[in-house]
Amino acid sequence: MRVLVAFGVAVAAALFLKLLPPFIVLVAFIGGIAVVNLRLKGRVKKERATFRSEVVGLRFETRDRFGLLAYPFALFGRCERAEVEGVRWGAWHGLEVKRFDLSYAPSAGEERTRLACAIASSAYAPLPVLVESTLLSGLLAEPTTATVPVDGLPPDRWVVRCEDPALAKAIVGPSMTSWLSELEEPWGFEVSGSLALAYGPPSAGIEEPLERLEAFGRLLEEARERRVNEAAVPERPDLPA
Repeated sequence: MRVLVAFGVAVAAALFLKLLPPFIVLVAFIGGIAVVNLRLKGRVKKERATFRSEVVGLRFETRDRFGLLAYPFALFGRCERAEVEGVRWGAWHGLEVKRFDLSYAPSAGEERTRLACAIASSAYAPLPVLVESTLLSGLLAEPTTATVPVDGLPPDRWVVRCEDPALAKAIVGPSMTSWLSELEEPWGFEVSGSLALAYGPPSAGIEEPLERLEAFGRLLEEARERRVNEAAVPERPDLPA
C-alpha cells in the first residue's frame, strides 16, 4: 500500500512540474538540492562531534541538559547572553567531567565570543577563588570580588580574586604559580565549593580544557592537604622559665 501511495505522489508531482514554467522548476530543483545539502552537512557535523567525543570516552549533547549556567561560578554571571553548546560528559581519567563551549555577546546582534570550558569535582574550598589570565579579564565583565596579590605571580599576566586573601594565597601557592607561569595561552580557573572550572581559547581541542582542569584540580588537592597538615601541627608550648 505504501508503495502505491508513493508511486501516486511521484506521478502527481511529475504532472504538476510539467504545468510550471521551466524557470520555476529550475529554481525549485536548486533550492531542493541546497536544503538537502544543508541537512547532510548538519548531520555530518553532529556525527563528527559525536565520534570525537566517543574517542575520549564521553557522551555528546548538542544542548545543555544539565543547567550548567546555574552552576556557582563567577564566569557565567560575567557573560551577557550566555549560551552553552556541544556538551560532552562522562568519565575521563577517573573524573566525572562536563566539557562544553560557552558563547556570549555584549549586546544583541554583536559577534559572539566563545570559550572552551570544562567542569569537574575538586577539593573543597570554603570560599570561591578565581585565577584568570589578564587577557581573558579584558574580554569579560569585571567581578565584584577584589584582587589578591600573590608572590611569584606576575600581575600583568594573572589576576587572583577571593574574599579571603589568606585562602587565595594558600591555594595559589608556589606549585600553582609555577604551573601558571608555564601556560602560554590565556586560561581561567575557578573553584567554588567542591566544583572546579577551567576555561580558555575556543581553538582548544576537546581534551585540552580537561587536561588544564585535571592539573588545576591536582594542585587544589595539594593545597588542601597542605592546609590540613599545617592546621594539625600543634603550637609549641611555652618553655618553663
